[in-house]
Amino acid sequence: MPRKFLVSKEIEFDAGHRVPEHASKCRNPHGHRYRVVVNVEGALQAEGSSDGMVLDFGEIKSLLTERVHDVYDHSFIVKFDDPFANYLMGFSRDNPCKIVLVGFTPTAENLAFAIFEDLAGPIEELGAKLVCVLVWETPTSMAAYPA
Repeated sequence: MPRKFLVSKEIEFDAGHRVPEHASKCRNPHGHRYRVVVNVEGALQAEGSSDGMVLDFGEIKSLLTERVHDVYDHSFIVKFDDPFANYLMGFSRDNPCKIVLVGFTPTAENLAFAIFEDLAGPIEELGAKLVCVLVWETPTSMAAYPA
């Protein structure tokens, strides 16, 4: 049986959000410097330019850039049925800004799940398995999926 290895890659992005039903200050619009780490598992490749690697870190970085950074960076992440979404959409008509409408409350936990769901297939197509996505909302607050 081939040995399995775990490799990680991280990316950061800046975005705003709010948690509309939150009982404290997070119900207000605010922003974070998010840090996302993906853990990928697999056997070592035995040929080609990725010989001796689970996946080339550059391939993982490309997926993270395209599917995470470029989607969320410098945006406002808002649940599509949050009344604030309507305000942002109206504001953006006259003052274009990047709004990412999502089907969930934009917490670190839900972002970790959404990112996992988005990356699992493409990483599998590259011959590895996505094991975990970790999302830091602040330097001391992190959520992971799966836990």
